[in-house]
Amino acid sequence: MKAFKSLSIRTQILIFGLFIVSIIPIIISRVYQLSSETIINQNTQYNTELVSLLKQKISDNYATISSMMMNAGYDPTIQKFLIESDKLQSYDLSQKVEGTLSIARNMNTDILDIIVIGRSNTRISLAGRTKYAAELMKSAKSDGMVHYGGYRPPDRILDKSILLFGMNIFASEDTALYGEKIGFLTVIVDIKTIQTEFAENPRLAGTSFFMMDDKGLIYSNSEKPEIILGQIQTKAAGSNGQSTIQTINGKKFAIQSFNLPEISGKIITAVPVHNLMRELEKLKTVSLGLLALTLLVVSFPYSMLMMNILKPLSRLIQYMNKLKAGNLEELNNKVDLRGYAEIEIISRHFNFTTTRIHDLTGQLIDATTQLYEADLEKQRAEYAYLQSQINPHFLSNTLDSIKGVAIVKGNRDIFEMTSALSTMLRYSIKGNEEVTLGEELKIAEACMKIYQGRFPDKFTYKLFCPQEWLHITLPKMILQPIVENALGHGLEARGNGILLISVEKGDKGLLEITVEDNGVGIHSARLEQLTELLTSKNVESSDHIGLLNVNNRLKLKYGNHCGVQLYSQEGIGTKTVLTLPGTLTGQQEA
Repeated sequence: MKAFKSLSIRTQILIFGLFIVSIIPIIISRVYQLSSETIINQNTQYNTELVSLLKQKISDNYATISSMMMNAGYDPTIQKFLIESDKLQSYDLSQKVEGTLSIARNMNTDILDIIVIGRSNTRISLAGRTKYAAELMKSAKSDGMVHYGGYRPPDRILDKSILLFGMNIFASEDTALYGEKIGFLTVIVDIKTIQTEFAENPRLAGTSFFMMDDKGLIYSNSEKPEIILGQIQTKAAGSNGQSTIQTINGKKFAIQSFNLPEISGKIITAVPVHNLMRELEKLKTVSLGLLALTLLVVSFPYSMLMMNILKPLSRLIQYMNKLKAGNLEELNNKVDLRGYAEIEIISRHFNFTTTRIHDLTGQLIDATTQLYEADLEKQRAEYAYLQSQINPHFLSNTLDSIKGVAIVKGNRDIFEMTSALSTMLRYSIKGNEEVTLGEELKIAEACMKIYQGRFPDKFTYKLFCPQEWLHITLPKMILQPIVENALGHGLEARGNGILLISVEKGDKGLLEITVEDNGVGIHSARLEQLTELLTSKNVESSDHIGLLNVNNRLKLKYGNHCGVQLYSQEGIGTKTVLTLPGTLTGQQEA
């Protein structure tokens, strides 16, 4: 039996070892791939920087030639020469034109010839190569801009590779033929400087450069560019600066293409991938050899070590997984890891810990349950206590008011006040804990009528509340104490005034009921004391009991983000804001 169990563990270790052996080559392969990508990206960046320098020089040369041609084309002497019909005058002007063109050519050593042809076929060429100008005129555009005219290889007339640039010349505003085409200007540029720039810049071994315009190849450092040029053009089309790996004639190349808008062409680079990976291949071979040797050396002690610890650890992990799955009954069981000295120490301490956790968990659950029940009872008692204090407090004040009116007024006033009081008493003994906003506003109005009866023509009452909000549910008797405070402490002390009640939704979506008066207001020190009482949730204070009770009831029911806020300025008035979450009743929502 023991041998069977040992064989099973060995099999597990063997599987694990085989997994390690198989995953390491994958990792090496992935590292090799990432290294290859890094090398290719570095080559891409290097070539991009190199070609950017070449493009900048080509762009600078093009800008210089364009500027020279514009200046020459609209030079007053050349303009006069092109429109002059008198042969003698034309001859004299031609000498000056040749001088002007010679100066322009000497400023740029790449210029081989500058040719000016008038509309009457008068011609000036510094080197006598008017053939190229005549060919270029046939395909020239009709505007007055400098245009690239193409590449010409060496021929019998000129043994140099050249680039042609042409521009139509139009009469300037100083001439009678203003705006008309009067000639054509051609510049022949030696390409040798550009070829030298390609040759002198450092590059990776085996990198091929191809400079092309829209008609074909201009320059290449490859000995036989025609072998791969056609395929490279196809593969690299549109990939401005991006590197793509393509197989051409059985070999992989890293290809990049860069646009040359000045000559409507591009620069293409092609680097054989095997040249980039040559050193990396050596590193790969050495790494695989070291891997094989390391696995051979480590395999035997690794197997012995895993045989001695794998079995007990497997038991321990199984036990921990049961606990992790939420099976707390396992805390009553012991994990048995006997037979291994080090593991036995772990087993004893682990079993002691699980037993202790089990005991503490039970104690924590019991204590939490007791605390929750005690806190719930306390909140219920506080809520009942706070609500029960409101009715006798207001009833006492109202009865005093009725007595005062009965002495001074007649029966009609007593009837009005008694009716209002009856409405409030019936409302206060109503069994529902929650009522609608409309009912609360009616009670506030009844309270106002009692004070209006007591002080005729002294107090004005205004209410602003959307009709659809009258069905919002809220705790009973939270508005009447606030209205009573405004009347008794604010307006009564002043002798007259306005009481305003408004209902609206706040920025956070909470319902805000505002009771505002223009009474005597509250002194700043007293206002600070009241604000502190509202913040401290002091349910046992005998001062301003109605205000504090409403605040504490709202906080107990909805949380600390709800309650009462008090704003006042002495001599101006007081504003009390009740904040609570407003929800429609089930019937209204339906």
